[in-house]
Amino acid sequence: MLAQFEVRMSAIRDNIRTVPSAVIRPEAAMATRIALIDYDETLLDSSRAVLQERGYEVRTAADGIAGLQLMEEMRPDIVLLELVLPKLHGLQLCARIRKHPELQAKVIVAASPTYAIDLRKARELGAASFLNKPYSPEDLARAIRSLECVPVPENETERVAALKSYDILDTSPEKAFDDLTQLAAIICETPGAMITFVDSDRLWFKSMVGFIANEVPRELSFCAHAIMHHEVMVVEDATKDERFAGNPLVASGPVVRFYAGSPLRTPGGDALGSVCVIAHEPRTLSDPQKEALKLLANQVQLLLEWRRYLNKGGSASAAIA
Repeated sequence: MLAQFEVRMSAIRDNIRTVPSAVIRPEAAMATRIALIDYDETLLDSSRAVLQERGYEVRTAADGIAGLQLMEEMRPDIVLLELVLPKLHGLQLCARIRKHPELQAKVIVAASPTYAIDLRKARELGAASFLNKPYSPEDLARAIRSLECVPVPENETERVAALKSYDILDTSPEKAFDDLTQLAAIICETPGAMITFVDSDRLWFKSMVGFIANEVPRELSFCAHAIMHHEVMVVEDATKDERFAGNPLVASGPVVRFYAGSPLRTPGGDALGSVCVIAHEPRTLSDPQKEALKLLANQVQLLLEWRRYLNKGGSASAAIA
């Protein structure tokens, strides 16, 4: 049995290692299609040149109407979208993309940091990532690579169904979860800690310390990578990891440098999310801290099982027994 377990774990580790490399080289298969929509034609030209050198198929448009026509013709995989566009505003274009049954592009919104309200609206409309202006073509290439590196478990449909079965998403804060989050931050000596759940298109926070957000797009989440592992995933310096270097959570606020997350797994093995800690400076965890993070994740999972049992009509005394 132990030998069989080791063989299965070896196969899992091999699959985890091959996911990013298979995705981030567009020349290895059909080139990733990218639409650049921006009023700044000089920036469009320089960005297109850099991306084409890296093997991407790139087309551009300088206003909202032309951008919509381009997307309907091209069916891009990724769209870089300036919000302030002539003829059709970027937010209107975001809404069109979301409602269009044949447009499944991931949207990177490029805008001035002063447009905070528009950025929140863009996030609500499904924007996957954000890039502050002014940016260089190399910044854009890193942002695209970060999107392409996001892995998806092979059992994604079953995994999301398992998550939904716990009825935990969009629930109010609960002290039992908040206490464990505080404990994670104390043990790991980090300013931030969270209990997260990876939904189909977002990362939702059940509990958090030192981080102000209800959710972020899944494409921006470190936890989407952590659920691919069975052990604690540690990112000592996100700026030196190509999966995250272009992530706006790293490149701008809240400036995440360090991340460590232990996956939450159901008794059947489905990964739901993680117990994780973050810091604004590069660092690492000791082996006892990693073990403590795993134990905290186990306690969170027990809370989830207890909570689901009670929601189904069981008694608290029976659940504890």
